[in-house]
Amino acid sequence: MGKEVHQDMKGEWTHIKETITESANKVIQTQTTSNRNEWWDELCKLIMSQKNKARKKYLQVETRATCEIYETKRTEAKRVCREKKGIWINNKIKQIEEASNENEKRKFFKAAQVF
Repeated sequence: MGKEVHQDMKGEWTHIKETITESANKVIQTQTTSNRNEWWDELCKLIMSQKNKARKKYLQVETRATCEIYETKRTEAKRVCREKKGIWINNKIKQIEEASNENEKRKFFKAAQVF
């Protein structure tokens, strides 16, 4: 008899929790977070995860070989991210220049806000 009451109360609490959560999601509506770095893509994520794995391995076993592997992964990650960011910055600058040349002030200031 005690177990039935406990199961009953547990079921009621889960139902209440689900109802509150569902209604809160309907009312509040969460926003998706935008990526502030538009240049950051899947390639950057992949290279950074490889670099992090190499770092963890280096920290576990500190040998010259693991150190060299980590350093090469780190320089590769820096290079790729720097290139992606440079391309993105150049494209933004072109957009700003085009907006300025076309005398479109809204587009100009909106694009310039990034910097």
